[in-house]
Amino acid sequence: MKCIYADVLVITNIYFTYFFIKILCLVFHINTSAKRIAFSSAVGGLSALLILLPINDYIIMLFKLAAVFLIICICGFSKDKYDILKYSLTFILINIVFTGICFFIWKLSGGRIIYVKNFTVYFDISLIMLIIITILVYFIMTIADYFLINRRNLSGLYTISFNLFNKDYSFKGIVDTGNNLYDYFSGRSVVVCKSNELMGLYNELINQNVNTGFRLIPYATVAGDSIIPIKSMQGIKIKDENGNCKEVRACIGITSSETDEPSAIFNPSILS
Repeated sequence: MKCIYADVLVITNIYFTYFFIKILCLVFHINTSAKRIAFSSAVGGLSALLILLPINDYIIMLFKLAAVFLIICICGFSKDKYDILKYSLTFILINIVFTGICFFIWKLSGGRIIYVKNFTVYFDISLIMLIIITILVYFIMTIADYFLINRRNLSGLYTISFNLFNKDYSFKGIVDTGNNLYDYFSGRSVVVCKSNELMGLYNELINQNVNTGFRLIPYATVAGDSIIPIKSMQGIKIKDENGNCKEVRACIGITSSETDEPSAIFNPSILS
């Protein structure tokens, strides 16, 4: 390929970065805000301009790796350094697989429609075609999301158990795809536990100025907006009616219950 247009190069790699991030969210069942994804995608697109610089390929690779870590940090999936490393390595792996496929196409086409260098891909296609491809891929991802998540585990009996405040708790689990609450810092889904006992204990500890490890985040329901205390936890066990048990890493959110029976509402995506 003799000519590379910078605008097409940036825009295509913005798209690629966006879909890499969405795949990452799907694999690890994490969420982040649309603004963070947009900003991260823009960084990914601009980093593609590195292939136009007359510098050593190894230096370009170092800059690309730094760009990956920056993208993951901007997404705000987690503040834990091991999680950041895990997400970054997975992002790089997705990039390698994608680039490998593009490299194969590049060789077959003789470099007429695609160019690959240092894990950066350039497509020699019009912006209109890019938009059409974007709509098509987004449609496919929406269908996949519907069948893999929204159509999964929509019924049945579940039991959610965990240890909190040095005590074991067990709640009836209720599946609700409408529970899209997630922690802004870790990106993990929030299991909303409705329990007057837990809420009373939490308020008592707060009044005693005890550090509970919880933090408050806003949430919205049909009844209005409010705030809910949440805590990122490991060792949350979800058991179905057949006795199958899965341990997940998510956040526990606690709120008062309208009934005497406590319950825990969770999004089925954390079981994928």
